Amino acid sequence: MNMSLRFFMMVVLVAMMSGVFGCEPVERADDSNSDTDTDTDTDTDGDTDTDGDTDSDTDSDTDADGDGGDTVCDEQDFNIEIEPVRLVILQDFSGSMSGTNWTQATTALTNILTLWMGMGIEFGFDYFPNDTNCGVNSTITIPPAAGTETSIISWMTSNSPTGMTPLEEAMLNYLNFGYATGFPESGVSSYLVVVTDGMPNCASGDAASFSATTASLLANQIKTFAIGFNYTSAELTAVAASGGMPAPYNVPIDASDSVTLQNAFDDIAQVVITCIFDVQSPDATADPDNVNFYFDGVVLPMNDGCGGSGEGWQWVDAAHTQVEFCPVSCDDIKDGDPPDITAAWGCPTELI
Repeated sequence: MNMSLRFFMMVVLVAMMSGVFGCEPVERADDSNSDTDTDTDTDTDGDTDTDGDTDSDTDSDTDADGDGGDTVCDEQDFNIEIEPVRLVILQDFSGSMSGTNWTQATTALTNILTLWMGMGIEFGFDYFPNDTNCGVNSTITIPPAAGTETSIISWMTSNSPTGMTPLEEAMLNYLNFGYATGFPESGVSSYLVVVTDGMPNCASGDAASFSATTASLLANQIKTFAIGFNYTSAELTAVAASGGMPAPYNVPIDASDSVTLQNAFDDIAQVVITCIFDVQSPDATADPDNVNFYFDGVVLPMNDGCGGSGEGWQWVDAAHTQVEFCPVSCDDIKDGDPPDITAAWGCPTELI
């Protein structure tokens, strides 16, 4: 999938008009008829056709089409920006990953990071152990940030696995404030992806202990995925079940080679990409009942609750600081030919 998700950059409306909020009648330059036209051509040919029109179009509007209801809304553009998503890959670096497993893991990560480069996910990277035994890092290897993909690929291609499998000890690091700057952070979606190929064999606890650790991460606003590379266990199952993700991601994702591992990463990337946007503080007088969003210049109606067709958008919060595009419209954003998204205040919100 080669996507160029332009919506992950700040989108700015090319303003239709600039001015105050609200709607007001505006006289158009070409609206010249004063439409009291009572043209009474009496059509003396004696037929009964109604083109002896006594059309009494008495609408006193000044528009040329005589519809009597035209108003032009003054619209003011504003910005929306995608809610940040940070995803840390916690990679098993134990001796059992050496050889073919490491080659395949490196290939899969290289491909997926290249594919998703610049697509709105801030990737981070960490590994375990950090020695030939059961040691773990004291700070994250590569903190999640924009533009880290090349650094992660370089690390994978430059290192070879060794040591034991201190999985739970590595996960517990993320309960320590400051271990990974900005992960988690308020207003940012944070995800940990555990990739392992074998049984934890350091001081790790049983499945109940892994469940409790993962639940603590979730309480700390970090959701967890589990990928088993030619491996499954009660411990890994507990991680997936407690990670806060819906089915089918509440069970370990199976991977057996570079292709299936890349597919697992790709599925996760698709899931974590959000269609929630932060509204960038328009004028304080802006009325949330007078806002519209546009896909390729065509208005997208509001669909509170995202029911029915699943198209449209809705407010996320009562303060109107975030907007979410409904599932079907979100799929349009994620596909290979995403729309240009624009936004404006000033005209009554169109409803689905």
